[in-house]
Amino acid sequence: MDARTERTVHLETVENRVFPPSPGLEYELTDRLKEEIATDRRLVLSDAGGDVRLKVSLIRFDEPNLVEDLDTGQPAEILLKATAVVEAFGEEFAGGAARRKVTVSTSYTPLLGDSRRAGLDRLWRDLSREILDVAADYEWASD
Repeated sequence: MDARTERTVHLETVENRVFPPSPGLEYELTDRLKEEIATDRRLVLSDAGGDVRLKVSLIRFDEPNLVEDLDTGQPAEILLKATAVVEAFGEEFAGGAARRKVTVSTSYTPLLGDSRRAGLDRLWRDLSREILDVAADYEWASD
């Protein structure tokens, strides 16, 4: 990061446009985004207004089996993949707005004791960090 001041960010609740519907994912991602903003030195969460207004739409969530146990047929490794469209609005952005699509993935291994919850936590953390990089990136804002 350069010597610029931190940006204030107004975050709307994530819009869940996943099909087939998976209710609740939007709240998990919104909560994780708020947690990540609280620890990000580039950004400060604002209740209203702000330098940047973020609108995030969760457009894809997949959870396919990658590997099955040959003996039991149970999933041995499961992929988690999420895609979000990030729209950032503010004077910093050329034309007043910018839009990017970000995709992240991780996996978890139930047979080794790695839980779905732990996998989801990693997925939301990684996706949140990608989204916040969009909000804090001065180079991106000038594109």
